[in-house]
Amino acid sequence: MSSRGKRKSAMMTAEVMPGPSSAVEAAISGGEGDGPSSTKKSKLLKDEPSTSMTEEEIKKFMNNTFDIRRNFINFEDPTVAIIRETYPYLFKERQILAEFERITEFDLDQTLQQYCVKNSGPIIELAKHCPGTGALLKAADKIKLEQPDLKQYWDMVTCICLLPTLLRENLVDCIIEIAEDAQVDAKGKIVPVLVSRGSVFKSDEFFLIIEEEVVQEYEEFTIAFENLFAAYWVFNMEYPQTLQNTYTFIQKAILKMKDNIPIPAQCKQLMNRLKRSEAQKKQRSRSKPE
Repeated sequence: MSSRGKRKSAMMTAEVMPGPSSAVEAAISGGEGDGPSSTKKSKLLKDEPSTSMTEEEIKKFMNNTFDIRRNFINFEDPTVAIIRETYPYLFKERQILAEFERITEFDLDQTLQQYCVKNSGPIIELAKHCPGTGALLKAADKIKLEQPDLKQYWDMVTCICLLPTLLRENLVDCIIEIAEDAQVDAKGKIVPVLVSRGSVFKSDEFFLIIEEEVVQEYEEFTIAFENLFAAYWVFNMEYPQTLQNTYTFIQKAILKMKDNIPIPAQCKQLMNRLKRSEAQKKQRSRSKPE
């Protein structure tokens, strides 16, 4: 088995990056660009600060090195282990999400939360008629009864976890639950995946694994999932075929990021069902007597 995730081509990357970075310009011109050679990689390692920095200093450093880092990742095609060795600050705190925003100019955290607040109700209702969702819905109802003050948050968790099944894919392909006392095994896990120690409704230990390495740990599910999705963009990796519908739905229906790749039929179908649900809700609202 290969220990590498499948990478996007430079041109695929260029199509979705809005900024005029040197990586985009090189891809559009058809050239290889001036991506870092082994000599340049050595320079990158020297440029990475060796001492600890404040959050503001890390942000400034990551912004200043963005273009050369994107060239390095897109054109040199390094493993995630090499990227972590070269840019360790990319794996600190919320820097994967920050890098996603630098690449796409989309705030993933805010946009996903807003979408779930608006659509979690319709998505949960649709899921009640979808085979294979019973256990998840039951677990969600249980935690919401136990923690009614956090209903909106648990609806968001439920909404995210239901998407793969509604799109005829499998949640276990992106989120793996293990026993609370089990050891996290990264072996054989190539594409980005989350491992939850215990149920996602109970756990405060989530591990992002890429190319057989635990690259980051999180205490909160929604942040962990956002980093899971962002990792495909930050590390220039293609969505796996088993989750093509789920990740494309997040990209195009939730974030409304455009490219030249057609929207899969399952995504269109779910988008249309949600639109109809929204229209029916508005119609019922207008029909109520004042």
